[in-house]
Amino acid sequence: MFLFTSLKEDNILQAYDNHCFGISTGLDNIDDNFSLAHYKGLYVMVWSPNNFSQNKYALSKKADIIPTDDPISILKYLERYSYEYIIP
Repeated sequence: MFLFTSLKEDNILQAYDNHCFGISTGLDNIDDNFSLAHYKGLYVMVWSPNNFSQNKYALSKKADIIPTDDPISILKYLERYSYEYIIP
């Protein structure tokens, strides 16, 4: 289960106390508490990146899960895109 909220310290502690898997937050709610969430063993899912620069920003913050509208650009950036794959 993910707690759907911002990465404020109180929210991270609440997610930890309630044995959540992680915190789900929007790209606009990112602050500097990624390290605290990771220290507490929580995964951070950042949703709403819809272009290459927003994907790079989410990666720079060390997001664990990034549901994105532009998966191809992030796969290319991470060198995980298969140019040989044909979409059925």
